Amino acid sequence: MERWLDFVLVFGGFYVLYFFTLRRWDYTTEAKRKADREELKKQGLSNAYHFTGATKLFIYNLLTGGMYVFCWLYKQWKAVAKGYLNAAKTPLAGGAILRALGGLITLYQLAGIINRTCVYMRKTPCMPAWFYYPVWLLSAAACVVMPGWYKLLGLAVFAAIPARLQYRLNALTGKDVPNRFQGADIIPLIITLLAGGALWFLYLTKTAFITF
Repeated sequence: MERWLDFVLVFGGFYVLYFFTLRRWDYTTEAKRKADREELKKQGLSNAYHFTGATKLFIYNLLTGGMYVFCWLYKQWKAVAKGYLNAAKTPLAGGAILRALGGLITLYQLAGIINRTCVYMRKTPCMPAWFYYPVWLLSAAACVVMPGWYKLLGLAVFAAIPARLQYRLNALTGKDVPNRFQGADIIPLIITLLAGGALWFLYLTKTAFITF
């Protein structure tokens, strides 16, 4: 029994030593890190982004019924197009407006670029785009086809995913990005509020008419 106790104490001591020292070592060689960074460049990343408060972005998307996300996508693609880098030195096809209008498709590519940039800068990326992009699309569908409170849940998820991407982007700056309302937000917010309100009104009116 005493030997087992000694074994546990010794093993526990080694684990504590490992936890506070060896576990924190970076075993990746410089050559491997360089190869990984070159691969990230090959796939494409950006040195320019649009920075805004992640919480503010979430609230704006909720208030506008998800329509503000297209404004956010336009600002992101406009910035990314200027700072986009890849090994082949080929620019992004399509302008910011076209990419924003096709946001339900282009968000997947944008998320990939953001994640690769985070990894390149040795910052924590979001979850892989192949995981949460389908969730984002399903949340958009839930806003349309699901009943009652499920619509609000779908809208919350739809608003949360771009906000999460923005949160990871803001970490690249190394400082807090304010969430306060700014004068530049007025026009985009009004336009998306009107657009979102009109779409939801038409949808609810159509649904009520079909039910009647």
